[in-house]
Amino acid sequence: MAVRNRRFTLTAAALPLLFLVMAGSARAVVNPIVVDTLDGFSETVPGPCSLTDAVAAANVGGTVNNCVGEPGVNEIEFSVTGTINLIDTLVVTTTSALSIDGPAIGGITLSGRATTEILQTGFDTNVTVTKLTFTEGAAGLGDGGAIEALGTSLTIENSTFTENQAEFGGAIVADDGTVTITNSTFYKNTAGDSGGAIYNDDATLLLTNDTFDANTATTGSGGSLYSANPVSKYKSTLFANGSPKNCAAAAGADHKDIGFNISTDNSCAFSMSSSKVEDPGLSSAGLAQNGGPTETIALVSGANAIGHDTDCTDQSGNTVVTDQRLYARPDSPSKCDSGAYEFDAVAPIELVKGSERLQLVHAGDMSDQINTSFSFIDNGPGFDSPACDTGNDAFNFLEVGIAAGTCAELPDNGLFADMTFATNVVNHQTYGTDYYAEPGPYGGILSARMVALPTPAGSCGEWTLNLELSELNLYAFGLEGTGPFALFIEDGDDNAGCFDIDNAIVGGKIDPPTRTVRRGVRR
Repeated sequence: MAVRNRRFTLTAAALPLLFLVMAGSARAVVNPIVVDTLDGFSETVPGPCSLTDAVAAANVGGTVNNCVGEPGVNEIEFSVTGTINLIDTLVVTTTSALSIDGPAIGGITLSGRATTEILQTGFDTNVTVTKLTFTEGAAGLGDGGAIEALGTSLTIENSTFTENQAEFGGAIVADDGTVTITNSTFYKNTAGDSGGAIYNDDATLLLTNDTFDANTATTGSGGSLYSANPVSKYKSTLFANGSPKNCAAAAGADHKDIGFNISTDNSCAFSMSSSKVEDPGLSSAGLAQNGGPTETIALVSGANAIGHDTDCTDQSGNTVVTDQRLYARPDSPSKCDSGAYEFDAVAPIELVKGSERLQLVHAGDMSDQINTSFSFIDNGPGFDSPACDTGNDAFNFLEVGIAAGTCAELPDNGLFADMTFATNVVNHQTYGTDYYAEPGPYGGILSARMVALPTPAGSCGEWTLNLELSELNLYAFGLEGTGPFALFIEDGDDNAGCFDIDNAIVGGKIDPPTRTVRRGVRR
């Protein structure tokens, strides 16, 4: 879980840090390197920490310009959202483990500007990439427009690759080592020769719950995947509309069908009865913002991919509990959809429709106020504990953020409040309260009351929150204009959601909140 050291906070770092998910929090100590600028080049001192310098800091295990790496395991996180236009390829050389982890809301896109290969992982490196979009990576007549993996252990999860180009492997070249890709999408990548999306040169390639659509090998073969002389294993993966065909392999290359795959042609050498040659049912709209940190390709109603997988595990035997969007696959492990998108997926946090109320008043001289109330449902699954871990529910930690703008176009800053509640039970009803004052120009007074509602079937719980923030300077937090506003909610299990509020009341007196407790089970 992300480290939080603030109550009210104002900086560019405040916004996406709400949604940092440190999947390694249960592992050995990990040093976070926080990228706080969208600049794609090395920064001068003093100044922000750029992604270019963050990778360099991890490589040397020390400080590079404004980025502080340490010997051992480093994790690059982002306190900004948007597109980073890279000037030079990011080259990973450290032999210590390195992860590059995008924010769960808002997203980070890495662009090669159609001139630059985006990422190269060197020999004996151990790199994990999650929740990122790679676009317009270009290797020209070289290999791997987005990523060139050279003798590495590379893990890619919940990421999208689109419009990348190279001679071999439009998006990725896997050259020796092991490359594991789960819950990721490859769309409209192009190879001048072979491997429109991926060219497996001499690696062990493990694909699970991935989606390939409209990738092209211009003069060669394997629009989605080409294997030269390696082992390529695929499970619960969709291959669609590859040109000239989806898959191809050199003589002696080993393609292994692990089951539950679907291809629009017969080129992927399926051997398992659960793998089918048919239309998987991808949306003709292609990539779209369907929720989560990256764009995905949705499934249409009645798609053949829906419920196709009856063994929802990766190739290490771990249950695949979410789709690419970090939405829960509700029937996993007994049944789930093949590919990166789950048609009936459940968002981690659900705002009860019509329950939201947001008022802001600009009174001036540190007298501004915010009053908000809403009901929300926590659907899990959580990242460091089982779904519905009652020992770490919303009463034990809740973070709420408000920013001007929409969830699709997040600003650089916002106001965030961390809450832990002192709980009481009265007449079988559980409620919690929190109160504190934070001094300083970016401080204020928080008063909150949250009530547990009957738990809807299949969820982890439902709560209604009344939150009052006073003695603020809202302009300091970027809270200007009349809306819309983005409302962020994150629980102690790192389940997070972002919701657009279009009916905010701005200006005038803030009335005391009216608490409504609904009875009975929703749904």
